[in-house]
Amino acid sequence: MDSIALLAAVEVDWPVLALSLGLLILAVALLILEIFVVSFGILTVASVASAVAAIHYAFTASDVAGWAMTVAVPVLAVVLGRWGLARIRASRRLVPKSEITAEAGYHHHAEEVGVYPGAEGVMVTRARPSGRARFIGGECDVQVQSGSLGRGEKVVVLRIDGPIVFVTPAADRESHDVTS
Repeated sequence: MDSIALLAAVEVDWPVLALSLGLLILAVALLILEIFVVSFGILTVASVASAVAAIHYAFTASDVAGWAMTVAVPVLAVVLGRWGLARIRASRRLVPKSEITAEAGYHHHAEEVGVYPGAEGVMVTRARPSGRARFIGGECDVQVQSGSLGRGEKVVVLRIDGPIVFVTPAADRESHDVTS
């Protein structure tokens, strides 16, 4: 008997075979979705269950379809698994990696504009008690140690305490101890 006659002799339940193929497509879709969505393996378990059901219904349709599905499911799983792992590895290269160097950490804007205890500047805005002052390297926000200052008044940096730059009028410089 030739192979065409053998295939013609096999009885196939086509609606059940269509269900089996639908379950196989669902298994593949769930496995692909697992690569893109973090489900902690729930989609993988659902994919395996769908593949097992696809094999079961393929055997119900016919023995030839069952054995064909038994061979196709692991091959598809290996191909999709390799593709998914390659995609995950490639996505890790897209994430920028930072290095911790000596420059890491908090850097006050005052460092950039050259503000340090004893530095002299001019008020750009009024300070009641906060305002903005211009120094040699640029401007930064300051806070008056006591009282208030008008625009254009000369100031001296007393100290830098975290993000706050404390200033005093330049005329009062002798009465205040400039500390770092």
